[in-house]
Amino acid sequence: MKNGLFAQTRLFSDEMLALLNDQGLLMANWKWIALIAALVLGVIFRPVIQYSLKKFRTTMRGRQLAKTYTQFALDLRLESPAAGAAIDLFWLSVIDSLDLPANMDKNLSLIVKVLLTVNLIRLVYMGIEALGGVFTNLTKGNEVSLQVAPFATKTLKVLVIILGVLLALQNFGVNVVSLLAGLGLGGLALALAAQDTVANLFGSVTILFDSPFKLGDWIKIGDLEGNVEEIGFRSTRIRTFYNSIVTIPNAAVAKEKIDNMGARRRRRVRQTLSLAYGTPAEKIDQFCKALESDLKAEDKIDRGEVTATLSNFGLYSMDILIVFHLLVANGDEETRLTQHALLEILRIAQTVGVQFADPSLLPRKA
Repeated sequence: MKNGLFAQTRLFSDEMLALLNDQGLLMANWKWIALIAALVLGVIFRPVIQYSLKKFRTTMRGRQLAKTYTQFALDLRLESPAAGAAIDLFWLSVIDSLDLPANMDKNLSLIVKVLLTVNLIRLVYMGIEALGGVFTNLTKGNEVSLQVAPFATKTLKVLVIILGVLLALQNFGVNVVSLLAGLGLGGLALALAAQDTVANLFGSVTILFDSPFKLGDWIKIGDLEGNVEEIGFRSTRIRTFYNSIVTIPNAAVAKEKIDNMGARRRRRVRQTLSLAYGTPAEKIDQFCKALESDLKAEDKIDRGEVTATLSNFGLYSMDILIVFHLLVANGDEETRLTQHALLEILRIAQTVGVQFADPSLLPRKA
């Protein structure tokens, strides 16, 4: 008792000191009390630390104006893993200072180290996410870099998780070097099993650096058509025009013929009008000239690429071929301006007085 932790204090009676230093289950009673007190203090103070860090983060975020790494980091909820890591370090220090029995010290330290590893991984993971925000902000205007930044960020996150798992295994006493060597022996089988994953990964790299399309582009791949919503490790996601998401493996995307509708500088409109036989040649000529003049007057139509000509004498009609190009950037504007142009064509036909062929006279399919 003289050598006990409380032997020199006057706060406890000799009976209490004897009880505290009495050997209970595996160790002295005071060590059990210290362990329970540390556990309770950790549970109590973790939300306090978390709340304090949150208030600090909120205050500092209001002061940060420039889009720096600090600003992106302050936008993330770092307080939860940071508070967890602080409490884990506190618990480790208590366990190390109590000189616990070997097995108990080993097991408790292992549990706390795993918790600490998880919280540190979460902190590094969020740090990489903030770094990705910086990369994305710096690469604005550079389409290739703008797509590479999220890909690089995801790669770093995966590496952090793998490293964290290896550290956790190391804490559990697993020889990571031997484990990796063992995996090397089965590398061939693993490569065969993962060949699709590897193919998709190389497909992702090909898409990002060859850049056949970018996020938001309207593309056609086979019979699929829609806007590119995400380019990931394994697949590309396309939002179709009926608002569903289609996921295509990147290996398949890299092999397919891709029609990038979003890369068009002009949108061609081609229409064939069937005029009734008996329409005077003068009216047809007047109609074609009026069409060209009216379409060339539109700001959103390429004036150098407008044609309206009599192209064919059919069995039941005379065909007028109209071709022009819209100077638009997206499908919605293309649809709206095409409708406007077609309505103008109808108005000109009514003004000039040409008659369209009667559909009832056209040949019908058997």
